[in-house]
Amino acid sequence: MHAEGRLLALCARTTVNEFIRVEVADLACDGIDWELVWKLSRTHGVAPLVHRNLVTICPAAVPSSIHEAFRRHNQANALLNSLLAKELVTLLDALAAKGVTAIPFKGVTLAQTAYGDLGLRECADIDLIVEQGAIPQARKVLWSQGYQLTSQDMGSGEESGEPYHFFQRRNGIVAVDLQWVMARRHFGFRLDRSVFWGRLKPVHLPTKSVMGLCPEDLLILLCVHGSKHAWEQLKWVCDVAELVRRRPALDWSRVLFQADEWRCRRLVLLGLAMAHSLFDTAVPRTILQEIEADADIPILVRKMPRQLLKNPRHGIDEDSAEALYMTLKDSWSERWRLGAALCRAEAEVLTCSLPWFRFQRRLRMLATCLKPLHRIVAKWLLSVRMREAVVRWLQRSG
Repeated sequence: MHAEGRLLALCARTTVNEFIRVEVADLACDGIDWELVWKLSRTHGVAPLVHRNLVTICPAAVPSSIHEAFRRHNQANALLNSLLAKELVTLLDALAAKGVTAIPFKGVTLAQTAYGDLGLRECADIDLIVEQGAIPQARKVLWSQGYQLTSQDMGSGEESGEPYHFFQRRNGIVAVDLQWVMARRHFGFRLDRSVFWGRLKPVHLPTKSVMGLCPEDLLILLCVHGSKHAWEQLKWVCDVAELVRRRPALDWSRVLFQADEWRCRRLVLLGLAMAHSLFDTAVPRTILQEIEADADIPILVRKMPRQLLKNPRHGIDEDSAEALYMTLKDSWSERWRLGAALCRAEAEVLTCSLPWFRFQRRLRMLATCLKPLHRIVAKWLLSVRMREAVVRWLQRSG
């Protein structure tokens, strides 16, 4: 990790001990590129925490122009989060009035649950988990509240198949993301799980308490979300670290049991390993032993977030996420089902060089073996479709 990246990791936390203070002070006086620190703080969504600790530990070392840039940015962030918190309460009430139960995920409820302060986490929008069947009604409620649909992602052409619904308030800055699944190409994780609704816990926002995910479910989802994005932002690791720090009574047995049930145990282990490595997060010894014994996780941890590495070319980001997903599958069968899908799609992971991806050579061999089979299937499908087209044409003309 380069010096500016290390400084970021040391400052992006709510509590710092004496050792961290000394290291931050040493780095700050050692020719740090403050423009880069400012830029990385914004890119990684940790500017409020970084500035708070710099002001406390080494205010004189930070150029005044950088102080001012942080101050303005953090002031705007605090105002936006305050607005998002009020709007979230209004939307949840409006949805409930129409029989739609929504669970806030990330955003201001995470800021309150994990950081204990709305202003310490950067939030861009309001993420709401809604059951798939309730999406049409939820959309009507948002329209009635002055929102308009701005984009839909990963659509299959049918309304019910669209995992994302982004809404923007007309003449406003608040955005809402309705979700029932966390999805990306070759990645999917259902969010509208019935067990969530039975385990909700109150989150105390300034104007009213709302119901949010219990800490164990939230921890799993944060780890899945970070892995989905190849942990590109330091903020996502920080979320995991702060949640674990503020919840010392976490039921770790339940976390691991549930992660097994949802087939995401190694995604969770990776998230915890990232938090332990970057933020010294206290994790049970048995979990640390499992992480150390894993064939891949200790290697992957050293390659993310890519932007903070001394040599980013050796890191992992979303461009190589498909290889990461395949590596982190919980079982051999799941891994090679995904491998076959990547071969069918002729994914980029087959051709690019990824030294950390230990399945790449076998994946290429599989692609070579499957190629003739794919040609036969494609030819057969083509002939079937041609025959059907000829039959339809004869029927119409007859």
